[in-house]
Order: sequence, then C-alpha cells, then structure tokens
Amino acid sequence: MKIIFKILTIALLTVIGYLVYTTHSKMLALTGVIGLFAGIFYMQSFILVLNDKIKSYKRQVEKIDISDSENSSKVEVLEQKIEVLEKALKNALENNNN
Repeated sequence: MKIIFKILTIALLTVIGYLVYTTHSKMLALTGVIGLFAGIFYMQSFILVLNDKIKSYKRQVEKIDISDSENSSKVEVLEQKIEVLEKALKNALENNNN
C-alpha cells in the first residue's frame, strides 16, 4: 500500500514537473504541489482512521477469545463435577443394595 502511494506521488510530481517545464507557469507548479500535499494529508488521515478501526476490531476479537476460553474451562470444570457426582451416586447405590 505504501509503495503504491510512493509511486503515485512520484508520478504526480513528474506530471507537474512536465507541465511546468512545458508551460513555464509558476502558478501551475504551485497549484500542483499544493494539491499533491493536500491529497497526501487527506489519505494520511484516512489511513489513521482505518488503523484505529483495525485496532479496536483486534481488541474485540481478543475479548471474544478470552471469554470463549473462560467458558470452555467452566464447562470442563462442570463436566468433572458431574463425573464425580455420578461416581458417588453409583457408590451410594451399590452400598445401599448391599
């Protein structure tokens, strides 16, 4: 992505330079350079907003992963308790029958 922006910047500067060379207009050069920098700043702000959104999405995914692991550990603990209770019930029934 950064390479594309660099290539576009170089291409735009080349076009501006060519137009200035052929027309000998300082106003055209100034307008082109100002437009180029305005575009760069606009895209930079857009990229910063996207990076913030990506970071918040990563945090949400991490929270979901943590809650999933907590839920799975709770399920494992409950399954172990059920096994212990089943064994205790079997032992109590066997002792009751004897």
